[in-house]
Amino acid sequence: MATFNNNKFTGPLPIHLFNLSSLSVLLNLAYNNFVGPLPPEVGSLTKLAYLYIAGNNLVGSLPDAISNCQSLIDLRLDTNSFNSSIPASISKMKGLAILTLDNNALSGVIPQELGLMDGLKEFYLSHNNLSGSITESFENMTLLDKLDLSFNHLDGKVPLHGVFSNVTRFLFDGNLALCGGIPELHLPPCLQNSMEHRKRKLVPILKVIVPIAGILFCFSLVLIFISLKKKQKAQSTSLAEFCMMDERYPRVSYDELLQGTNGFNPNNLIGKGRYGSVYKCSLPLKNMITTVAVKVFDLQQSGSSKSFISECEALNKIRHRNLISIITCCSSCDSTQNDFKALVFEFMPNGSLHRWLHLDEHTSQQWHGLTLTQRLNIAVDVADALEYLHNSCEPPIVHCDLKPSNILLDQDLVAHVGDFGLAKILPNPASEQQVDSNSTMGIRGTIGYVAPEYGEGGQISTCGDVYSFGIVLLELFTGLTPTEDMFRDGLTLQKHAENVFPGMLMNIIDPILVSDEEGHACTSQGVKNAMGDINKVMLSITKLALSCSKHAPTERINMRDAAAEMHRIRDTIVYDN
Repeated sequence: MATFNNNKFTGPLPIHLFNLSSLSVLLNLAYNNFVGPLPPEVGSLTKLAYLYIAGNNLVGSLPDAISNCQSLIDLRLDTNSFNSSIPASISKMKGLAILTLDNNALSGVIPQELGLMDGLKEFYLSHNNLSGSITESFENMTLLDKLDLSFNHLDGKVPLHGVFSNVTRFLFDGNLALCGGIPELHLPPCLQNSMEHRKRKLVPILKVIVPIAGILFCFSLVLIFISLKKKQKAQSTSLAEFCMMDERYPRVSYDELLQGTNGFNPNNLIGKGRYGSVYKCSLPLKNMITTVAVKVFDLQQSGSSKSFISECEALNKIRHRNLISIITCCSSCDSTQNDFKALVFEFMPNGSLHRWLHLDEHTSQQWHGLTLTQRLNIAVDVADALEYLHNSCEPPIVHCDLKPSNILLDQDLVAHVGDFGLAKILPNPASEQQVDSNSTMGIRGTIGYVAPEYGEGGQISTCGDVYSFGIVLLELFTGLTPTEDMFRDGLTLQKHAENVFPGMLMNIIDPILVSDEEGHACTSQGVKNAMGDINKVMLSITKLALSCSKHAPTERINMRDAAAEMHRIRDTIVYDN
């Protein structure tokens, strides 16, 4: 075993390491500053099981010699700058279970030979320059549990079977020319190529039809023009109703947003999501310069226009202290006369809950971990927001994308649930409160937080939000995301919690929380009392989270009871001490 990861090593990869043919377990060179190509000497590591070279600045091609590493189980080459095609010789590595090639500059087509790697469980190819169609040979990879092809230039038909039959296992965002696939992907149908046969049969008929069609076409253009004018007027009226969320504020123009964000400068970018980007913006509102957040929709992204309308419809119906407040909107044209749509929200100075839970070296030193009381208050805030959406709105609203990055914190660390781009207004407040998921914009939610029934084509319901709340609760108190590398081979965040419940919960608690509570205690007895409080909270929180995240929707607690229990847990610790 040789580990050199997370250092500041520079220069070419040291070839002598690849000549250590006796290495049989791990060679970890990840997250350094190595440059240059991956040398062909890598093929000498014929006994090695784990090879990690991710997170460097390697360029050039992937050497064919790497296929000599027949003992490799896990190969991670992501987050480099490899700029060649994918060598078909990789398919010779029959024992490989995990292969990460994402975040490079790989080009060309995906070799169909890769479908012969029947032992592969996870395959990541996102954020490259790959083109062509998705090889159907991937359907035969029976063990493949995760396939990420997102943000490439792939086109053509998406296969139907194997990993492609479940939308939670196959990621394809950012490939705008894909078609077909299972209905849950909501991709356009593929056109059938039978034009030559039809052409021979239609030529005589066309000689008669074309002149008549020309006349009808001109007449139709006139009717369409009149219809579009009426439709644009109706849409403008409807949009104006959506946008005037707060009568104190007028609608804003594109030029005002352009100026307030300094030309949508990346320095003002505070978030990026599936359908657009969020910028910090200064606007003249109520006779004073006010800092707001502006969500600019990427109208080139499929579904973004529907997301804009969905968010307007949902936010127009809600008012709650724990829900993000929309101020106004902008629907016009940009400087190049392309359509432009944006929503203007309250600015949340403390950012997202995700940022607080997962501090890194780029985070300002003024940011510290959340205390036990702060986490409990945030959990209560989120529970209250969902309870309001499910039980106080008429008709009920399902958020469909609850996760820490969509939970924003104001200056007092009060939580506000935001991003209603995937929200669904239910048709009626029936007991099960379900709607057909086939009428939605693809899968509703984010991998790890989305309810399992959504990935299986199940019904959208308030139960899905309850599941997501359970996952957020576990993340809030363990500091673990549901997509951690440790969660594979059937192990999930909730199963991890089940395995240690109730006797070993302190093994999974967020170490930042423990350190913070110990630091605030002045005596050994104080430390003991603090640890007792944490253990008591973890027992109650984990029990509630597991009740929320049951696999079957009908077995989950409802949001009204979950919110009441969350209040009881918080009050027992905060107000009884």
